[in-house]
Amino acid sequence: MIIEELTKLDDSKRKTAAVLVVLVVAFICYFAINKNNLVKLREAKANYADVQAVFANAEYQETEFSNLQKQLKEKQKKLQEYQLRSFSSNQAVQFFKGISPIALVYDLKPISNTITESYKLSGNKADLEMSEMQQQFLKIQSAKVTVSGNYFDIVDFVNELVDCPQIVCITNLRIALPAGERLNPNASFKVTILIDLSIGQE
Repeated sequence: MIIEELTKLDDSKRKTAAVLVVLVVAFICYFAINKNNLVKLREAKANYADVQAVFANAEYQETEFSNLQKQLKEKQKKLQEYQLRSFSSNQAVQFFKGISPIALVYDLKPISNTITESYKLSGNKADLEMSEMQQQFLKIQSAKVTVSGNYFDIVDFVNELVDCPQIVCITNLRIALPAGERLNPNASFKVTILIDLSIGQE
């Protein structure tokens, strides 16, 4: 039937129809040949999108890792600062042993030096910036000290105790003249230090 219709057409129309048929056949052949390539192209685009997602995730993780490294450095710096301000166990022993000899250097007469038992640092508001891990290594130790001598020597003695790299806290300082004494008052006070048990354990 199509052939009959073509025979009815004049030469120019037959040529036009023939060209259209050739184009349709060529398009079908082109599609058939490139079908696999189109599928592969779609797969490649999908794989590229996956690679981009993996790359974006890797960049995010690298940023997070960098932030964690910065936080770790800050924590390590704070820990070092705490350790510089704290006594090791050995330093604490030497500090309390040295109180009476220091008093003698300032011409003071040591009357008593009672060292209390050390106890763990409690988690109060002042210690919130310390982690629980840090707090478990920290202890407080005190001594009740009483000396007798010149008022200005007592002041110099107390300043000597406080003037060290570690934290030394002097509380309950009382200076009073004993009965019958005019020149040399007695001074009593509580000296408290912070001990970091982790120092020297590395």
